[in-house]
Amino acid sequence: MSTYVLVHGAWQGRWIWNKVVPLLENEGHTVITIDLPGSGDDQTSPQEVTLKSYTDSVVQAIVQAKDSVILVGHSMGGAVITQTAEYCSDKIERLIYLCAFVPKNGQSLGSLNEGKEGPKIIVDQDKKTSTLIDEYIINTFFNECSKQDAIKAKEKVRPQPLLPFTQEMKLTKEKYDKVPRIYVETTKDHAIHIDFQRKMHRQLDFEKIISMDADHSPFLSYPEELVKHLLD
Repeated sequence: MSTYVLVHGAWQGRWIWNKVVPLLENEGHTVITIDLPGSGDDQTSPQEVTLKSYTDSVVQAIVQAKDSVILVGHSMGGAVITQTAEYCSDKIERLIYLCAFVPKNGQSLGSLNEGKEGPKIIVDQDKKTSTLIDEYIINTFFNECSKQDAIKAKEKVRPQPLLPFTQEMKLTKEKYDKVPRIYVETTKDHAIHIDFQRKMHRQLDFEKIISMDADHSPFLSYPEELVKHLLD
């Protein structure tokens, strides 16, 4: 049996995995989810949140696991699991990028996404946050979800700390590059377009590329199919 550590993306929290967790646990696997600092139910001030804050919380979850883990990152979580793998590669069996950013050494999330069309946001430089514009949320993130799931998810999104987007990856071949990687792309994604996903995953060696005809939230729209891929 495996241990999965699931890392959410921007503006969201551990709640995104609520449909996935029981499906994995029913197969006998251990599942660990966390709220990254300043996300979900975590009340860390956005001004205090950095990429290191994120990786520290994920490393702690991995270290506490009994065995090596399968580390899954959604969207922005792709950057988080990338940097985390540099810190504890020996404890990570595999990295799974779920319609996620794949930054390389020296890149930040901001530089990787520069010039790309993405979610509609309002930036508050004083509070160091970005907030999703309400009217675009469902079509951007939950366009394949049921109306009920989309509305519930929309109510849970919250402002996203900005600093993690500005900080560069520090990666080495001896650590990050030795961890096997899988990418799950989503062809109906309105948040990270499929062309951009493919541009990113073609620039690195991936053990396998899995394609889902899903939106940016397959954990809500197609949880059974997603779990099948995670189990495979």
